[in-house]
Amino acid sequence: MNDLLLQFESELRAFMEFRYNASGEQDTVKRFNETEKAVFEFVDNYLLNSPDLIAADVERSTQNIINEFIDSKIK
Repeated sequence: MNDLLLQFESELRAFMEFRYNASGEQDTVKRFNETEKAVFEFVDNYLLNSPDLIAADVERSTQNIINEFIDSKIK
């Protein structure tokens, strides 16, 4: 289970970076908002395709990753 969670976290981080950088928005807040919405779609799709993970498994790490990502872009 831990390996599955680590793989999820790695893929989520890569997705967030890609999505944020691909945004055409100039306003940082709008870019964050777009990225966050896309993250929730990513997580939903990931869970639908993963028979071994459920929302409760990834909820905390998803929120932590979002917070870390925003913090890293603000600095």
